[in-house]
Amino acid sequence: MELFKEGSIRFYAENQQLKSAHVFYNPNREFDRSLNVLFIKSKSKAMLSGLEMFSGSGIRGMRLCSETGMFKSFIFNDIKTSNIISKNISLNKSLLNCDSISVSAENSKYYKAHNIYDYIDIDPFGSPAPYLNTAFELLGKDSILAISATDTAALLGSAQRACMRKYMARSLKTSYSNELGIRILIKYVSEIAESHSLHIKPLIFDFNGNFIRTYFDFSSRTKGKVGYAYQCIKCPSRTIEPKDKCDFCGSKMTKIGPLWLGKIYDVNTVKKMLNYLDKNEKKFNQNTDALKEYLSALYKEMNVFSYYTTSEIASFFKRPEEKINKFKNRTVLSSKGFKTNLSFKELASNLGY
Repeated sequence: MELFKEGSIRFYAENQQLKSAHVFYNPNREFDRSLNVLFIKSKSKAMLSGLEMFSGSGIRGMRLCSETGMFKSFIFNDIKTSNIISKNISLNKSLLNCDSISVSAENSKYYKAHNIYDYIDIDPFGSPAPYLNTAFELLGKDSILAISATDTAALLGSAQRACMRKYMARSLKTSYSNELGIRILIKYVSEIAESHSLHIKPLIFDFNGNFIRTYFDFSSRTKGKVGYAYQCIKCPSRTIEPKDKCDFCGSKMTKIGPLWLGKIYDVNTVKKMLNYLDKNEKKFNQNTDALKEYLSALYKEMNVFSYYTTSEIASFFKRPEEKINKFKNRTVLSSKGFKTNLSFKELASNLGY
């Protein structure tokens, strides 16, 4: 065990490079955890109760308790690591701004409680799918759900059978797979929510290639839009309108999904987070600039389906690749990606191809 420090918290964990590690620390997700803190802190009301279903070392939950001051009670749960969580909580006891903290070692798939939680976090190794039904039994219509998926091979199209088995959707490896994966994940969450008479609203997401993380709140009224994407098998053309043949080259269109066709984040949530960050830059130390860059880019992004990349267009037309700075509507999901509401045929014409 090594002693680490992240944000305001000191904690024990094992080196992430050790294959045998059960309580490992991944410093590459510090930005993700800081975004989580900022998201909770920017909410207008306190989270009375929180449940972290896969606590690991407890670093995420301890940072939420210590740095937001928004929780009155918080439960750290992990079937494998409850002892080290208790040790880390004791180490930071004076910093955890929470009236009631407890540690449990339940199987998250069958977690039983008599309470409704204001905030539930699901961050397993692999897919969150097996744990969503349990989570929705513990959520109310005013609750927040945060989930992570690290099975990106399935969601991004490299393991299509796994995606169908876990998420009941067909994925496809494309230039915009990063967005397709997010939309497939949101679709699956929406289906489970609706089986519990709730409808989701995606608030914000985080993606780095190794994981997808999304945050939701809920309504009993507005139902989200789920459907399919259609991708040409020969050219970059894609659409969410049902088509058998490509408008650009006449080739066959292949179906992807079902997936979420609505907005994948809420611009007002992003704006609130930016406003809070502007007034409290010092609270996020070395993550301030990265958080501001990410949220500012997301705030400006067109919240529409799909994006194109300069490399796929250059490859298809066998032309030199355009500089990404030429395009106004960039996306946070690809360094070479840009958004547009034009069809591929219209885009190609505008680019002079």
